[in-house]
Amino acid sequence: MPEVTIRSYVKINLSIDVGPRQENGFHAVDMVMQQLAFHDDVKVEYVPEAPGRSEDPGAALCDMGGSFDIEVRTNRYYLPTDRRNLAYQAAELMAEIAEERGISPGRILIDIKKRIPVAGGLAGGSGNGAAVLHALNILWDLQLSLKELMDLGAKLGSDVPFCVIGQARADKNIPEYLKEDKMASSCARATGRGTELEKVVPLKCWMVIAKPKFSVSTAEVYKGIDETEIGERPDNDRLVKALTEAAGEDGACVPSEKLYRDFVNVLEEYTLKAYPEVAELKEKMKEAGACFTLMSGSGPTVFGIFSGIKAAESASKEIQKTGLEAYWTRTTL
Repeated sequence: MPEVTIRSYVKINLSIDVGPRQENGFHAVDMVMQQLAFHDDVKVEYVPEAPGRSEDPGAALCDMGGSFDIEVRTNRYYLPTDRRNLAYQAAELMAEIAEERGISPGRILIDIKKRIPVAGGLAGGSGNGAAVLHALNILWDLQLSLKELMDLGAKLGSDVPFCVIGQARADKNIPEYLKEDKMASSCARATGRGTELEKVVPLKCWMVIAKPKFSVSTAEVYKGIDETEIGERPDNDRLVKALTEAAGEDGACVPSEKLYRDFVNVLEEYTLKAYPEVAELKEKMKEAGACFTLMSGSGPTVFGIFSGIKAAESASKEIQKTGLEAYWTRTTL
């Protein structure tokens, strides 16, 4: 197989609780994450030949010890295409394994078609990195287990392991042995640094995601939350139990008020005050008909849950009229 394309899906947070900053600089988290169908496309090609320089000046290229070259292209001119990009870093990790397995030297070509809003708390970059891990595992027939891919993802970032299991669940190009893995899931509870995952029953609903015209620094939000009094925290044990009890025959559940009570993101305590435009966007989402709305991750993206596809599509168009990015989509099961 000369190339493969993996869908890099949106991630939202149904809940986030954050503990105090630890000695290692990280905050312990306890959160439930849900994958949505809205996605980037990450095409990866492997050319088994001696490394060489690309004639495309818009592509980043690195000579990795004379064995593998990596090129990253994207339709967003402002995105880095060098080692600052998680897709690039993922290729480096996989190239190390390829060398150990005796894979012929050559060039790794990565083309990312971005749709997901950048720096919006949606794990867009993390998903791109996860997609490269999956793609090269397929192209080189490495037969890595889902656990091995998750462990590699954890080296790249806290959200990458979830993106690995979500893509394994939903993408048609993922090998069956990974789809059938017990951890392949569109919804999971994450603890510790966010990389310790527990499979959870997913939601089944239509949604709208919308982002203001600015980005918010995750580091800023986590620093700010240390000095912020938290008024309400989610009960994630109760949330996971409620999701399990509400599961239908298809293994998914429809949102309800019983679930909404624990759809709480403590990071809103900082972001909504520091960036009132995010609070205003939540109100716009409600006015457009959302049954429930919440900020995802550290923001500034907001998601809204809607009663059906027509309601979601209509709300998305209304929010777009205000000049904001907005997309209607559904959860993956």
